[in-house]
Amino acid sequence: MRYKKPKFILIMLLVLGSLHFMSCKNKAASVQTEDENTPLFESKSFRTFYDRFATDSVYQMQHIVFPLEGVRALTDSLSQYDPNFKWEADTWKIHGPFDDMDGTFNREFISMKGIVIEKISDRSGSFTMERRFGLLSSGWNLIYYREMGKY
Repeated sequence: MRYKKPKFILIMLLVLGSLHFMSCKNKAASVQTEDENTPLFESKSFRTFYDRFATDSVYQMQHIVFPLEGVRALTDSLSQYDPNFKWEADTWKIHGPFDDMDGTFNREFISMKGIVIEKISDRSGSFTMERRFGLLSSGWNLIYYREMGKY
């Protein structure tokens, strides 16, 4: 049997390339399925982001969407919420790692379609704080912050 080498080699390369492409596509699909079953707050990408966000102030400032939506805690019983309030970069206080203060505070994470909500409260539930992290095209970012207070 006689064949033309260049044509045969070209066909073999196309077949092998197609098989390689399909195997990569199948691997990506199986990884995506595993990630869909894992809550976002347990994903490697979020845990890496969250740990660095709490320990690197420069990184933290780069991963906050300013002006940041949120709520400032009321200072006394006569204060009122400002519905137009936004956190600004020049007055931002750097957030550190979570400290439960020997069980005084509890932390809970909730995942919702590309958003991780972190809720921290005291044991009685009277004082709470909330942060929302969104997975944007630039990666994980803080997109909302409600300051620790009585709500």
